Amino acid sequence: MPAGTSITLRDGTKGIAGGAFRECSGLTSVTIPNSVTSIGDYAFYECRGLTSVTIPNSVTSIGKYAFSGCRGLTSVTIPNSVTSIGVDAFYGTPWFNNQPNGLVYAGLVAYKYKGTMSAGTSITLRDDTKGIAGSAFQSCSGLTSVIIPNSVTSIGDGAFSRCSGLTSVTIGNSVTSIGDDAFSACSGLTSVHITDIAKWCEIAFNGWYSNPLYYAHHLYMNGSEVTKLSIPNSVTSIGGGAFSGCSGLTSVTIGNSVTSIGGYAFYNCSGLTSVTIPNSVTSIGGYAFYDCSGLTSVTIPAAG
Repeated sequence: MPAGTSITLRDGTKGIAGGAFRECSGLTSVTIPNSVTSIGDYAFYECRGLTSVTIPNSVTSIGKYAFSGCRGLTSVTIPNSVTSIGVDAFYGTPWFNNQPNGLVYAGLVAYKYKGTMSAGTSITLRDDTKGIAGSAFQSCSGLTSVIIPNSVTSIGDGAFSRCSGLTSVTIGNSVTSIGDDAFSACSGLTSVHITDIAKWCEIAFNGWYSNPLYYAHHLYMNGSEVTKLSIPNSVTSIGGGAFSGCSGLTSVTIGNSVTSIGGYAFYNCSGLTSVTIPNSVTSIGGYAFYDCSGLTSVTIPAAG
């Protein structure tokens, strides 16, 4: 491509394919029409002559390394429509390098934590956050807890990978996709607040079996065994066999909106020591806590 090339994509273009303009160092400007909904992996990778880009508000996803290595890219306009950004989409660009240390947002997506994170850091993402980019907090060993609000719909690949200090995470009920290795090598992660049990099973286990946790025998979050489980008020029922055989589970908090606990729900949870059943529960299935050999304290509400 000759130096100083400007490109205007034709109206009606639906997407920009992966690697479409990869290493086109002569590209200095590109006009993307409102019809485009996605920008693929490596789409503008190493386009060193590209200085600015405006992404239209029709785009919802930007692929990994899409603008990585664009060493002249100083200005990026990212609309609120973008909910998903891939790993290091803007790596090595002046736009990112000029951002202050701390959590950098790209539109409404938590894109990347820049700089060194202090030990014992807790992060609550902004209420308007729509997504967490791939590798956003990768290797942030100082991160100990994170609260992901209900506005977030996607967590990218490796978003929290190798966060060895992370012990607690709360995932909002709007998350529909969790990327590969999102919480891999989080060796300290033991407490997970699951906002939607059914949805989490579907995401974490890819829909295996009608009740995947029944077959798991331990409750894992990408390799880290969960010992403390909090079931929030948004959940209304706990299905039969839901946590059967989760021997590593030691503590469970049941939200006030749960009305029924299915049969064998916590069967053979040998590590469970105490449970409090809220007043909202009206039915408990057979053998719900059968063979919980470590269970020494059960609080059951008085009849209304």
